[in-house]
Amino acid sequence: MAGEEKTEKATPKKRRDQRKEGNVLQSKEVVTAVSVLGIFASVRLFAEMMMKTILSYTYNVYDVSATYEVSVDNLMPLIVNMMTVFVIIVGPVCAVAMLLGILPTVAQTKGLFTMKALRPKFSRLNPLEGIKKMFSLQSIVGILKGLVEVIVVGVMIFNEISGRMPIILSLMKSGLMQGIAYAALSIFDLVMLICIMLVFVAAADFLFQWWQFEKKLKMSKQEVKEEFKQMEGDPQVKSKIKQRQQQMAQRRMMQDVPSADVVIRNPTHYAVALRYDQDKNRAPQVVAKGKDYLALRIIDIAENHDVMCIENPPLARALYAQVDLGREIPYELYDAVAEVLTVVYKAKKKVLHA
Repeated sequence: MAGEEKTEKATPKKRRDQRKEGNVLQSKEVVTAVSVLGIFASVRLFAEMMMKTILSYTYNVYDVSATYEVSVDNLMPLIVNMMTVFVIIVGPVCAVAMLLGILPTVAQTKGLFTMKALRPKFSRLNPLEGIKKMFSLQSIVGILKGLVEVIVVGVMIFNEISGRMPIILSLMKSGLMQGIAYAALSIFDLVMLICIMLVFVAAADFLFQWWQFEKKLKMSKQEVKEEFKQMEGDPQVKSKIKQRQQQMAQRRMMQDVPSADVVIRNPTHYAVALRYDQDKNRAPQVVAKGKDYLALRIIDIAENHDVMCIENPPLARALYAQVDLGREIPYELYDAVAEVLTVVYKAKKKVLHA
Protein backbone atom coordinates (compact mmCIF):
# COMPACT_ATOMS: atom_id res chain seq x y z
CA MET A 1 0.00 0.00 0.00
CA ALA A 2 1.18 3.50 -0.82
CA GLY A 3 0.33 4.65 2.69
CA GLU A 4 2.74 2.10 4.16
CA GLU A 5 5.73 3.34 2.17
CA LYS A 6 8.41 4.65 4.50
CA THR A 7 8.91 8.13 3.12
CA GLU A 8 9.11 10.20 6.30
CA LYS A 9 12.26 11.03 8.23
CA ALA A 10 12.59 9.45 11.64
CA THR A 11 11.19 11.48 14.51
CA PRO A 12 13.30 12.33 17.57
CA LYS A 13 11.33 9.76 19.59
CA LYS A 14 12.05 7.03 17.02
CA ARG A 15 15.75 7.89 17.15
CA ARG A 16 15.75 7.77 20.96
CA ASP A 17 13.97 4.41 20.98
CA GLN A 18 16.40 2.95 18.43
CA ARG A 19 19.35 4.25 20.42
CA LYS A 20 18.03 2.49 23.53
CA GLU A 21 17.97 -0.73 21.49
CA GLY A 22 21.61 -0.19 20.50
CA ASN A 23 20.88 0.81 16.89
CA VAL A 24 23.21 3.73 16.23
CA LEU A 25 25.22 5.00 13.30
CA GLN A 26 28.73 3.60 13.23
CA SER A 27 31.28 2.53 10.63
CA LYS A 28 33.85 -0.19 11.31
CA GLU A 29 36.04 1.24 8.56
CA VAL A 30 36.40 4.47 10.54
CA VAL A 31 37.63 2.46 13.54
CA THR A 32 40.06 0.54 11.31
CA ALA A 33 41.39 3.69 9.64
CA VAL A 34 41.88 5.53 12.93
CA SER A 35 43.53 2.50 14.53
CA VAL A 36 45.96 1.93 11.65
CA LEU A 37 46.85 5.62 11.47
CA GLY A 38 47.37 5.78 15.21
CA ILE A 39 49.51 2.64 15.35
CA PHE A 40 51.57 3.82 12.40
CA ALA A 41 52.08 7.25 13.99
CA SER A 42 53.02 5.69 17.35
CA VAL A 43 55.54 3.37 15.69
CA ARG A 44 57.10 6.33 13.90
CA LEU A 45 57.15 8.27 17.17
CA PHE A 46 58.65 5.48 19.29
CA ALA A 47 60.82 3.91 16.55
CA GLU A 48 64.05 5.47 17.78
CA MET A 49 63.38 4.47 21.39
CA MET A 50 62.44 0.94 20.32
CA MET A 51 65.59 0.50 18.25
CA LYS A 52 67.82 1.83 21.00
CA THR A 53 66.18 -0.49 23.53
CA ILE A 54 66.57 -3.52 21.25
CA LEU A 55 70.23 -2.74 20.46
CA SER A 56 71.04 -2.02 24.10
CA TYR A 57 69.45 -5.26 25.25
CA THR A 58 71.20 -7.21 22.48
CA TYR A 59 74.61 -5.79 23.40
CA ASN A 60 74.02 -6.55 27.06
CA VAL A 61 73.07 -10.13 26.26
CA TYR A 62 76.23 -10.62 24.24
CA ASP A 63 78.43 -8.98 26.89
CA VAL A 64 76.93 -10.96 29.74
CA SER A 65 76.72 -14.28 27.91
CA ALA A 66 80.50 -14.66 27.96
CA THR A 67 80.70 -14.56 31.77
CA TYR A 68 77.14 -15.36 32.84
CA GLU A 69 76.30 -18.98 33.50
CA VAL A 70 72.63 -19.80 33.03
CA SER A 71 71.10 -22.08 35.64
CA VAL A 72 67.72 -22.83 37.20
CA ASP A 73 68.39 -20.37 40.00
CA ASN A 74 69.13 -17.34 37.78
CA LEU A 75 66.71 -18.19 34.95
CA MET A 76 63.79 -16.24 36.44
CA PRO A 77 65.67 -12.87 36.53
CA LEU A 78 66.52 -13.37 32.85
CA ILE A 79 62.90 -14.00 31.96
CA VAL A 80 61.75 -10.98 33.99
CA ASN A 81 64.37 -8.81 32.28
CA MET A 82 63.32 -10.07 28.86
CA MET A 83 59.63 -9.41 29.58
CA THR A 84 60.43 -5.91 30.86
CA VAL A 85 62.28 -5.06 27.67
CA PHE A 86 59.42 -6.48 25.61
CA VAL A 87 56.88 -4.32 27.47
CA ILE A 88 59.04 -1.23 27.01
CA ILE A 89 59.27 -1.90 23.27
CA VAL A 90 55.69 -2.82 22.39
CA GLY A 91 53.82 -1.39 25.42
CA PRO A 92 53.31 2.16 24.10
CA VAL A 93 52.17 0.89 20.69
CA CYS A 94 49.76 -1.60 22.28
CA ALA A 95 48.36 1.11 24.56
CA VAL A 96 47.77 3.40 21.59
CA ALA A 97 46.16 0.54 19.63
CA MET A 98 43.77 -0.26 22.50
CA LEU A 99 42.87 3.38 23.03
CA LEU A 100 42.24 4.03 19.34
CA GLY A 101 40.16 0.88 19.12
CA ILE A 102 37.80 2.29 21.75
CA LEU A 103 37.72 6.06 21.12
CA PRO A 104 36.30 5.98 17.54
CA THR A 105 33.49 3.66 18.67
CA VAL A 106 32.70 5.83 21.68
CA ALA A 107 32.73 8.95 19.48
CA GLN A 108 30.37 7.41 16.91
CA THR A 109 27.95 5.97 19.47
CA LYS A 110 28.24 9.01 21.77
CA GLY A 111 29.13 6.84 24.73
CA LEU A 112 26.24 4.42 24.35
CA PHE A 113 26.52 1.25 26.41
CA THR A 114 23.75 -1.32 26.18
CA MET A 115 23.49 -5.09 26.41
CA LYS A 116 20.31 -5.30 24.32
CA ALA A 117 22.26 -5.86 21.13
CA LEU A 118 23.73 -9.03 22.69
CA ARG A 119 20.37 -10.57 23.53
CA PRO A 120 19.74 -13.84 21.67
CA LYS A 121 17.37 -13.56 18.72
CA PHE A 122 15.85 -16.74 17.34
CA SER A 123 15.33 -15.00 14.00
CA ARG A 124 19.09 -15.26 13.50
CA LEU A 125 18.73 -19.04 13.37
CA ASN A 126 16.31 -18.78 10.45
CA PRO A 127 18.17 -19.91 7.29
CA LEU A 128 15.94 -17.74 5.09
CA GLU A 129 16.98 -14.66 7.04
CA GLY A 130 20.61 -15.68 6.64
CA ILE A 131 20.19 -16.04 2.87
CA LYS A 132 18.52 -12.63 2.69
CA LYS A 133 21.44 -11.08 4.53
CA MET A 134 23.91 -12.79 2.19
CA PHE A 135 22.31 -11.10 -0.81
CA SER A 136 21.44 -7.81 0.89
CA LEU A 137 22.85 -4.46 -0.25
CA GLN A 138 24.96 -4.28 2.91
CA SER A 139 26.64 -7.63 2.15
CA ILE A 140 27.20 -6.81 -1.51
CA VAL A 141 28.77 -3.48 -0.65
CA GLY A 142 30.95 -5.18 1.98
CA ILE A 143 32.21 -7.74 -0.55
CA LEU A 144 32.90 -5.07 -3.16
CA LYS A 145 34.65 -2.93 -0.57
CA GLY A 146 36.87 -5.84 0.46
CA LEU A 147 37.76 -6.64 -3.17
CA VAL A 148 38.62 -3.01 -3.86
CA GLU A 149 40.83 -2.85 -0.78
CA VAL A 150 42.67 -6.07 -1.70
CA ILE A 151 43.19 -4.93 -5.31
CA VAL A 152 44.34 -1.44 -4.35
CA VAL A 153 46.73 -2.73 -1.66
CA GLY A 154 48.09 -5.34 -4.09
CA VAL A 155 48.68 -2.71 -6.77
CA MET A 156 50.40 -0.44 -4.24
CA ILE A 157 52.73 -3.20 -3.03
CA PHE A 158 53.55 -4.24 -6.60
CA ASN A 159 54.31 -0.66 -7.68
CA GLU A 160 56.43 0.02 -4.62
CA ILE A 161 58.48 -3.16 -4.96
CA SER A 162 58.90 -2.84 -8.74
CA GLY A 163 59.87 0.82 -8.40
CA ARG A 164 62.44 0.09 -5.71
CA MET A 165 63.79 -3.13 -7.21
CA PRO A 166 67.02 -1.59 -8.56
CA ILE A 167 67.82 -0.13 -5.15
CA ILE A 168 66.94 -3.40 -3.40
CA LEU A 169 69.32 -5.30 -5.69
CA SER A 170 72.10 -2.80 -5.05
CA LEU A 171 71.62 -3.11 -1.28
CA MET A 172 72.61 -6.79 -1.46
CA LYS A 173 76.18 -5.60 -1.82
CA SER A 174 75.94 -3.11 1.08
CA GLY A 175 75.85 -3.62 4.83
CA LEU A 176 73.08 -5.26 6.88
CA MET A 177 72.13 -2.08 8.75
CA GLN A 178 71.72 -0.12 5.52
CA GLY A 179 69.42 -2.82 4.18
CA ILE A 180 67.35 -2.82 7.37
CA ALA A 181 67.08 0.98 7.37
CA TYR A 182 65.97 1.09 3.74
CA ALA A 183 63.48 -1.72 4.28
CA ALA A 184 62.02 0.14 7.27
CA LEU A 185 61.67 3.37 5.25
CA SER A 186 60.07 1.47 2.38
CA ILE A 187 57.59 -0.17 4.72
CA PHE A 188 56.74 3.18 6.29
CA ASP A 189 56.12 4.73 2.86
CA LEU A 190 53.92 1.82 1.85
CA VAL A 191 51.96 1.96 5.10
CA MET A 192 51.46 5.69 4.58
CA LEU A 193 49.90 5.04 1.18
CA ILE A 194 47.68 2.34 2.67
CA CYS A 195 46.62 4.74 5.43
CA ILE A 196 45.64 7.37 2.86
CA MET A 197 43.61 4.75 1.05
CA LEU A 198 41.94 3.69 4.31
CA VAL A 199 40.94 7.29 5.02
CA PHE A 200 39.06 7.51 1.70
CA VAL A 201 37.51 4.08 2.26
CA ALA A 202 36.43 5.06 5.78
CA ALA A 203 34.86 8.31 4.53
CA ALA A 204 32.96 6.47 1.78
CA ASP A 205 31.85 3.73 4.18
CA PHE A 206 30.68 6.26 6.76
CA LEU A 207 28.52 8.02 4.15
CA PHE A 208 27.10 4.66 3.04
CA GLN A 209 26.38 3.60 6.63
CA TRP A 210 24.71 6.96 7.28
CA TRP A 211 22.50 6.49 4.20
CA GLN A 212 21.61 2.93 5.27
CA PHE A 213 20.93 4.02 8.85
CA GLU A 214 18.64 6.86 7.80
CA LYS A 215 16.86 4.56 5.35
CA LYS A 216 16.18 1.97 8.06
CA LEU A 217 14.85 4.64 10.42
CA LYS A 218 12.38 6.08 7.93
CA MET A 219 8.75 5.89 8.92
CA SER A 220 5.46 5.70 7.10
CA LYS A 221 2.92 8.49 7.50
CA GLN A 222 0.72 6.15 9.50
CA GLU A 223 3.59 5.40 11.91
CA VAL A 224 4.16 9.13 12.40
CA LYS A 225 0.46 9.61 13.16
CA GLU A 226 0.44 6.71 15.62
CA GLU A 227 3.52 8.03 17.37
CA PHE A 228 1.95 11.48 17.60
CA LYS A 229 -1.13 9.93 19.18
CA GLN A 230 1.01 8.09 21.72
CA MET A 231 2.95 11.24 22.63
CA GLU A 232 0.10 13.74 22.57
CA GLY A 233 -2.72 11.37 23.38
CA ASP A 234 -5.69 10.29 21.30
CA PRO A 235 -7.60 13.46 20.19
CA GLN A 236 -10.91 11.84 21.12
CA VAL A 237 -9.65 10.93 24.60
CA LYS A 238 -8.15 14.39 25.04
CA SER A 239 -11.45 15.97 23.97
CA LYS A 240 -13.38 13.91 26.53
CA ILE A 241 -10.89 14.76 29.27
CA LYS A 242 -11.09 18.45 28.40
CA GLN A 243 -14.88 18.27 28.39
CA ARG A 244 -14.93 16.68 31.84
CA GLN A 245 -12.47 19.24 33.16
CA GLN A 246 -14.72 22.02 31.87
CA GLN A 247 -17.76 20.40 33.48
CA MET A 248 -15.96 20.12 36.82
CA ALA A 249 -14.80 23.74 36.58
CA GLN A 250 -18.33 24.87 35.77
CA ARG A 251 -19.69 22.87 38.68
CA ARG A 252 -17.23 24.50 41.10
CA MET A 253 -18.02 27.88 39.58
CA MET A 254 -21.77 27.43 40.06
CA GLN A 255 -21.15 26.50 43.70
CA ASP A 256 -19.53 29.93 44.22
CA VAL A 257 -22.46 31.90 42.76
CA PRO A 258 -24.53 31.90 45.98
CA SER A 259 -21.61 33.57 47.83
CA ALA A 260 -21.39 36.42 45.29
CA ASP A 261 -22.38 39.99 46.13
CA VAL A 262 -23.82 40.80 42.72
CA VAL A 263 -24.32 39.39 39.23
CA ILE A 264 -23.88 41.83 36.37
CA ARG A 265 -25.82 40.77 33.27
CA ASN A 266 -26.38 41.77 29.61
CA PRO A 267 -29.32 40.93 29.99
CA THR A 268 -29.16 37.23 29.05
CA HIS A 269 -26.08 36.85 26.81
CA TYR A 270 -23.47 37.59 29.51
CA ALA A 271 -23.41 37.19 33.26
CA VAL A 272 -20.53 37.86 35.66
CA ALA A 273 -20.73 37.16 39.41
CA LEU A 274 -18.58 39.37 41.68
CA ARG A 275 -17.60 38.93 45.31
CA TYR A 276 -15.77 41.47 47.45
CA ASP A 277 -14.16 40.44 50.72
CA GLN A 278 -12.32 43.43 52.19
CA ASP A 279 -10.27 41.16 54.47
CA LYS A 280 -8.97 38.92 51.66
CA ASN A 281 -9.13 40.92 48.42
CA ARG A 282 -7.92 44.33 47.38
CA ALA A 283 -10.65 44.53 44.72
CA PRO A 284 -13.81 42.62 43.78
CA GLN A 285 -13.15 39.14 42.43
CA VAL A 286 -14.84 37.30 39.56
CA VAL A 287 -16.20 34.06 41.01
CA ALA A 288 -18.32 33.00 38.02
CA LYS A 289 -18.88 34.09 34.43
CA GLY A 290 -20.58 32.75 31.36
CA LYS A 291 -22.42 33.52 28.18
CA ASP A 292 -25.68 32.37 26.63
CA TYR A 293 -26.89 29.17 28.34
CA LEU A 294 -24.22 29.35 31.05
CA ALA A 295 -25.17 32.99 31.73
CA LEU A 296 -28.80 31.98 32.22
CA ARG A 297 -27.76 29.30 34.73
CA ILE A 298 -25.69 31.82 36.71
CA ILE A 299 -28.64 34.23 36.79
CA ASP A 300 -31.05 31.49 37.82
CA ILE A 301 -28.83 30.32 40.70
CA ALA A 302 -28.29 33.92 41.82
CA GLU A 303 -32.01 34.66 41.90
CA ASN A 304 -32.71 31.45 43.83
CA HIS A 305 -30.15 32.50 46.49
CA ASP A 306 -31.23 36.17 46.70
CA VAL A 307 -28.10 37.46 44.95
CA MET A 308 -28.91 40.78 43.29
CA CYS A 309 -28.69 40.80 39.46
CA ILE A 310 -28.06 44.20 37.81
CA GLU A 311 -28.23 44.87 34.08
CA ASN A 312 -25.21 46.73 32.78
CA PRO A 313 -24.38 45.45 29.26
CA PRO A 314 -21.08 47.38 28.71
CA LEU A 315 -19.71 46.41 32.12
CA ALA A 316 -20.84 42.77 31.76
CA ARG A 317 -19.10 42.44 28.39
CA ALA A 318 -15.94 44.16 29.69
CA LEU A 319 -15.74 41.94 32.77
CA TYR A 320 -16.33 38.79 30.72
CA ALA A 321 -13.67 39.68 28.15
CA GLN A 322 -10.96 41.16 30.41
CA VAL A 323 -11.07 39.27 33.72
CA ASP A 324 -10.33 35.58 34.11
CA LEU A 325 -12.19 33.40 36.57
CA GLY A 326 -10.87 33.83 40.11
CA ARG A 327 -9.06 37.09 39.28
CA GLU A 328 -9.62 40.54 40.72
CA ILE A 329 -11.04 43.25 38.45
CA PRO A 330 -8.53 45.62 36.81
CA TYR A 331 -8.00 49.20 37.97
CA GLU A 332 -9.80 50.73 34.97
CA LEU A 333 -13.06 49.03 35.99
CA TYR A 334 -12.94 50.09 39.65
CA ASP A 335 -15.29 53.07 39.27
CA ALA A 336 -17.93 51.21 37.26
CA VAL A 337 -17.96 48.26 39.65
CA ALA A 338 -17.95 50.56 42.70
CA GLU A 339 -21.15 52.22 41.45
CA VAL A 340 -22.81 48.81 41.11
CA LEU A 341 -21.68 47.65 44.55
CA THR A 342 -22.93 50.91 46.08
CA VAL A 343 -26.37 50.22 44.70
CA VAL A 344 -26.21 46.64 46.04
CA TYR A 345 -25.08 47.66 49.51
CA LYS A 346 -27.78 50.34 49.74
CA ALA A 347 -30.42 47.83 48.70
CA LYS A 348 -29.18 45.34 51.32
CA LYS A 349 -29.34 48.02 54.05
CA LYS A 350 -32.93 48.83 53.08
CA VAL A 351 -33.81 45.18 53.31
CA LEU A 352 -32.15 44.85 56.71
CA HIS A 353 -33.83 47.99 58.09
CA ALA A 354 -37.16 46.83 56.74
